[in-house]
Amino acid sequence: MPIENGVLLFAYNNESIKYTELAKLCALLVRKHLPNTGVTLVTDNLIEGPFDDVIILEAGDSNRRTFRTPDGKTEEVTWHNKTRPQAYDITPYEKTLLLDVDYLMFNNSLQWLFQSDKELLCHNTVYDITEKDSFIDDKMLHWSSIPMLWATVLYFTKNDTAREFFNLVKLVQDNYQYYYNLYNFKMGPYRNDYAISIAYNLLSLDYYFLDPLFTLPSQYSINTVQEDGVVTYGFDDKVTYIKNTNIHIMNKYSILEHTDEILQYATQPTITHTFIQT
Repeated sequence: MPIENGVLLFAYNNESIKYTELAKLCALLVRKHLPNTGVTLVTDNLIEGPFDDVIILEAGDSNRRTFRTPDGKTEEVTWHNKTRPQAYDITPYEKTLLLDVDYLMFNNSLQWLFQSDKELLCHNTVYDITEKDSFIDDKMLHWSSIPMLWATVLYFTKNDTAREFFNLVKLVQDNYQYYYNLYNFKMGPYRNDYAISIAYNLLSLDYYFLDPLFTLPSQYSINTVQEDGVVTYGFDDKVTYIKNTNIHIMNKYSILEHTDEILQYATQPTITHTFIQT
């Protein structure tokens, strides 16, 4: 029998970004806020960390992707993102929360999932916490196509719906050029966001997280991560903050620069901030 509840993380290092270090930080925050939840890492080398298990899975074919560096420049690096469609096949959990490793957890608002009867959930809206509406072009795969969904936080259970969904995600990945022509999205490296959007559409699914995906865009950096769950960030010569909120921080370098602060926060006694969703 599968373990009941758990978080699944995929992390493959490249020549510039240590995704496995991001995974360790992500896992520690899960441990803090979802203490009765398992954590499994999927990567291509056995590493030590705050994980219940490490599943070795070769990265396979890779993409090239441009990232913004801490000095404001851009850098093209290897991007290993093609193993995530196998999440359903390899998860050891009956109920799985699949997270990007640049998603930092500062509350227990996702705990309700494991007590719910939901089969499959993802975000269909994203909120730019700088209020600059940086993702205005990501609302649709194309203005004439379908809404874009986000693979950053994806919850699924071991059932027929989720199995068929992931089979379709694999189908889209294997026939990416065909679905590019069919759905008219911007061509480029394979994106899991596009694949899950199309799989949702093919299955006519219409259930999502009620809250948006709170996100700090890649052009902005963290200033501090404080012990009380306050994350400060700067933009336009201003510094503002967000507190006790789970955040998708797209500037991965910025997360790694604040490793010590995140570790300090993760090891502080937990003050529970309970969020209820129905």
